[in-house]
Amino acid sequence: MRDDAAKHVIVKAPGSIANLGPGFDILAIAISGLYDVVEISSTTGNGSIHVASEGFNVPSGAQNVAYAVAKGFMEKYRIRDVDLYIRVIKGIPPASGLGSSGATSAATAFALSKLFGLNLSDGELLYLSGLGEAYATGSPHYDNVAASLFGGFIIVDINKNRVYSFRPHMKFNIAIVVPKLHELTSGKKTGYARSLLPKQIDLDMHTRQSSSLAKLIYALFSSDVELFGEAVSTDFVVEPYRAKMIPYYYELKKLAFEYGALGFNISGAGPSVFSIHRTSEEARYVGKKLMEFLINKGVDCEYIVSHLSESGVEVIEVKTYG
Repeated sequence: MRDDAAKHVIVKAPGSIANLGPGFDILAIAISGLYDVVEISSTTGNGSIHVASEGFNVPSGAQNVAYAVAKGFMEKYRIRDVDLYIRVIKGIPPASGLGSSGATSAATAFALSKLFGLNLSDGELLYLSGLGEAYATGSPHYDNVAASLFGGFIIVDINKNRVYSFRPHMKFNIAIVVPKLHELTSGKKTGYARSLLPKQIDLDMHTRQSSSLAKLIYALFSSDVELFGEAVSTDFVVEPYRAKMIPYYYELKKLAFEYGALGFNISGAGPSVFSIHRTSEEARYVGKKLMEFLINKGVDCEYIVSHLSESGVEVIEVKTYG
């Protein structure tokens, strides 16, 4: 450990929406208004890791994704003479499809890099963050953690293990409806959602999915928000299977378009759903309408109005001692 290393760091990382329709495991955006905060302090010790979590009944200790990231970090960089004290303050509801575990993982990796005075590359931060996602879901995937780390719109190159992040010129607002499904809030929900998906698809479906994905990327670079909404709404591979997890999913999608949404789909692994709008007023109107529909059907839920966050993980405070 370097002599000039910080001993106390506080960072925050935004939530995210992954997949965006046809972009399973390769597309995501960071979203505004939802953050996890991670505080890490270090003392001389024997390599023990202590994790305390606050909010949403997320477990502390070794069951927290922050522990998996910190353990991997200490093993990778052979740190044995330091004890870590990690405090996770949850602002993103877990098991909601809004990148909750990804945000904690990204914040922990970034905070550890700052704490020990390391200048970790984007690739190293991505790898460490992926350790938390692997613990949470059973396998590492990098769309959510990449959005939380780097902000903006991200594309994951799974062949080269790279991430491309950019800030679209196109502006849009998002209504997110979060059903509170107790049967999906415990255990490894994302792992279950992945288990529902087909292991193989036929060539025709691959072609149609690729067409939707290409249209989405074109819409972003041409700043065509209507085309973006259309592409987001078109998913032949994942949506039909995960829709079964979400009460009244296709009724919600139909209503969203009737109320003026430009696009609609499942946020990440669900059960949250999101819709695309030109203005925050339109997003608020549709979000409220969809929430009221679900409540009238006996499904407890809430809605959030958000937009793309250009910022990824950010340092709140750094303190050195001695």
